[in-house]
Amino acid sequence: MAQGINFTGAYAPIALPGLVPGGWYLGFACKHCAQHFAILNDPSDGAPLELSGPASFTTACPNCDVQSEYSTGDLVQFQAAQGGPSSTA
Repeated sequence: MAQGINFTGAYAPIALPGLVPGGWYLGFACKHCAQHFAILNDPSDGAPLELSGPASFTTACPNCDVQSEYSTGDLVQFQAAQGGPSSTA
């Protein structure tokens, strides 16, 4: 059975500044440049994870600096392809 995280509320997270290649993260694919950026380390290290709840996230992409609003449904679990603040995932 997959682990899960239920998000509720409104959040304004800041992107993690340095992704480790091969590390697992929770974050978003930027709505402007499509680069993946992380807001949390993945507590499951890549194991299946259910992300749910009525939350909103307003944050800026560290690659293009465009601020957007995301929902829990926009959250993605990804493995970083390279270091730095964003990844091609």
